[in-house]
Amino acid sequence: MPIQPSGKEKRKGSLGSHYAISDYRAINPEYGTMEDFKRLCDDVYAKGMKIIIDCVYNHTSPDSVLAKEHPDWFYHKKDGSFGNKVGDWSDVIDLDYSRKDLWKYQAETLVMWAKYVDGFRCDVAPMVPVEFWKYAREEVAKVRPGAIWLAESGAPDFIRFLRSKGAVGGSDSELYQAFDMTYDYDIYPDLRAALLGQKDLTDYLAGLNRQEGVYPENYVKATFWKTMTWSGRTG
Repeated sequence: MPIQPSGKEKRKGSLGSHYAISDYRAINPEYGTMEDFKRLCDDVYAKGMKIIIDCVYNHTSPDSVLAKEHPDWFYHKKDGSFGNKVGDWSDVIDLDYSRKDLWKYQAETLVMWAKYVDGFRCDVAPMVPVEFWKYAREEVAKVRPGAIWLAESGAPDFIRFLRSKGAVGGSDSELYQAFDMTYDYDIYPDLRAALLGQKDLTDYLAGLNRQEGVYPENYVKATFWKTMTWSGRTG
């Protein structure tokens, strides 16, 4: 869950979505202050654990700091208003990564957080250009070598849908250029069907074997299995 504050404009429900971020460089006041966060990090590290935080870089809330200060960094519909390239996400507006100044700002933000955390879980990572993620990883490595990068990747049907709409749609294979781990959406439907008794595990096992020949040799997958566990080779 993102630790940054949520926007208020077009908020869904009374609480809104934590993925409609209003300020990438701030802490949600409901969680405390930046000093509270730093103390939390210190306590976590003292127990021998690591920290990764959510990174939501495809969109912001309509009333975000960036929307106010840099409206030119956003996707605009034909009438000039903010909007979304795909999806019915009425509480967020999409960023436009053809703007290289945006790349610099976003990477600098990650570098800021990397001073305190060990890595990032990147929301809807396929909708942000892989070249940006590669650039951001290089910048973060300057302050946090060996940072962990987890992409919330998309199922093949979702990637095809994005591309059919003219939007960025990075496949898992492409995302491994910048990320250490991706989600197991590519074979999740077969796992779900097996767990529901709709079919046996044959298709799921075939998918696992197929991954071995599709992804890099040291790929790691976040697997949906009761609680989230890790699959794939690690070295």
